[in-house]
Amino acid sequence: MKEAEAEFLETKSPILWKAILVPTDFSERSEEAVKTAAGLAKQCGAKICLLHVAQLPNSGCFEAGTAADEVVNLAQESLEEIANAIPTAPIGEKLVCFGGEGTFQKIVETARETSSDLIVVATHGYGAFKRVLLGSAAEYVIRHAPCPVLVVRQKQDYQQTKQATRLKI
Repeated sequence: MKEAEAEFLETKSPILWKAILVPTDFSERSEEAVKTAAGLAKQCGAKICLLHVAQLPNSGCFEAGTAADEVVNLAQESLEEIANAIPTAPIGEKLVCFGGEGTFQKIVETARETSSDLIVVATHGYGAFKRVLLGSAAEYVIRHAPCPVLVVRQKQDYQQTKQATRLKI
């Protein structure tokens, strides 16, 4: 029985991630997700794919050398800075795409296209009321992702929630 269990654990271990997708908006919260993914990638031998879904103020067509190119160049520079800040984690691709209203769909689509085994995404920690009004990026990604999703909260958010739920006796 123990041999069968060992064989099962070897073949069905959840730590067989080879490709980890980390969407970033370059915020502090996204930095936490990148750090978490870097630790996981180092332990698993996985490669990290950094993704930024850019937003443009105006929709429509753009000529070369205009706002779209500038946004892409700035985003690529920022992704390069992130990759250089975590030299111990193997960074695979650094992708920039345009999402408009479909930012969360782009994350899920990219996960499929890159055959990601895991998505590590930051949450903004909105309460239930704001989540109803604003929608939740993490929730959309969780519901539609083709792979497991790890949602990373900032330590501060976790500690505030823990204190709010603690019973005082």
